[in-house]
Amino acid sequence: MKHFRMKTSVLLVFWAIFSFSLLLSNPTGSFAKELTILAGFGTSDEEAAKSLAAIQSAYEKKGSTLIWAYSSNIIRKKLNKEKQVVYSITEALDYAGKNGFKDVKIQSLHVVPAEEYMKICRLISRYMEINGKNFNSVTMGHPLLSSKQDLDKTIQIVLSALPKERTANDAVILMGHGNDRGTGDLSLLAAACEFHKADPMSWLATVEGALAFENVLAELKQTKAKKVWLMPFMIVAGDHAKNDMAGNDEDSWKTILIKNGFEVHTVLDGLGSLAGIQEIFIEHTENSHDNIKDGTIISH
Repeated sequence: MKHFRMKTSVLLVFWAIFSFSLLLSNPTGSFAKELTILAGFGTSDEEAAKSLAAIQSAYEKKGSTLIWAYSSNIIRKKLNKEKQVVYSITEALDYAGKNGFKDVKIQSLHVVPAEEYMKICRLISRYMEINGKNFNSVTMGHPLLSSKQDLDKTIQIVLSALPKERTANDAVILMGHGNDRGTGDLSLLAAACEFHKADPMSWLATVEGALAFENVLAELKQTKAKKVWLMPFMIVAGDHAKNDMAGNDEDSWKTILIKNGFEVHTVLDGLGSLAGIQEIFIEHTENSHDNIKDGTIISH
């Protein structure tokens, strides 16, 4: 029995040393079976990046192994100069292949399937035509608003996140990015309609596209509202939210509203900071079953 215990102890020590040597030889965690790539436009604003950090934390709590990919060349170059490692979509897939990840889930962190999302899809498709053999599966998770169910959940989450000081008589204007090309406008028009239906004192306007702020302002003037709450309808509260929405320049939404006699309050939190929004993205990742192979999408 004593000999058996000594033998068992030796085996346990050997296994511990072996496991530790594996960890040292694989500091990236390449022995994990699956990798999640969180893909978005990106931001170099430290405050805005907190929303992305919150999304990352939510995924890590689920046990995901993940890396980031930014579609903005300008933001990547700026962050890389600051010694921050941020991949493009193709660089992230290269990383996955080189480190032995055979199953990859790419999650779009876009609000709607507009031009930036479609650009990423095109990049992935072209990449997989050449490198598809390196993977068992590569799937793409849908943007935030990909169904009526997504929209209903998002409306409830966003309206519930408004400050408690906001009353039913106060107006709410959400700032979306919008798109002057592609299909993004249709999704945001639907979102604007449903937001206003759920709360008649809430509006969605966009920086680009059909949902012009001027149109919302005209409708707002027809109400008895004296106070307006401004809040970004974007994953991060970056440059548009801080300057175009809440800035002090002559053409900011805040300044225009004040000039029109409204009391204005701003909320500078991106959608990514909201736990409910994080959950929707995680659901989309877990439910992504379209395997992109050889440049085509094969549904399971």
